[in-house]
Amino acid sequence: MSDPVVHARMTQLMLDEKKLTEEKAKLIEEVPVWERRVGLAKQKGMHDLAAEAEQRVVEVKTRIKEIELKLETLEMDKDMLRYESRRPSGREVERAEAMLDQVRLGGLVDPDRMDKELDETAFDFNEED
Repeated sequence: MSDPVVHARMTQLMLDEKKLTEEKAKLIEEVPVWERRVGLAKQKGMHDLAAEAEQRVVEVKTRIKEIELKLETLEMDKDMLRYESRRPSGREVERAEAMLDQVRLGGLVDPDRMDKELDETAFDFNEED
């Protein structure tokens, strides 16, 4: 992953993942607090306050689910980025296809010429055209 664009994108994905994980942890800590408030409000007969606290519990749990989905998406994005960064660039693919076409056409392949061409070619799998 020496491509600076790939590196920057991966760094951003990791930062986003860290922020979401921290937010999720804080929200998980909030759930029992709000549930306790619901119970206290019901004990005191404050049904309006209990309803508001119940609504907050629902909102927090919903946000936790949203964060979990975003974290899954980030993980998939990171996997795709890793996969894409390991794929050869267009130049290497074109060269391989040209060599394959040459063999398919039935023409003899000069091994000395091929060795010379391969020696002269430096492959950089991270470079894009």
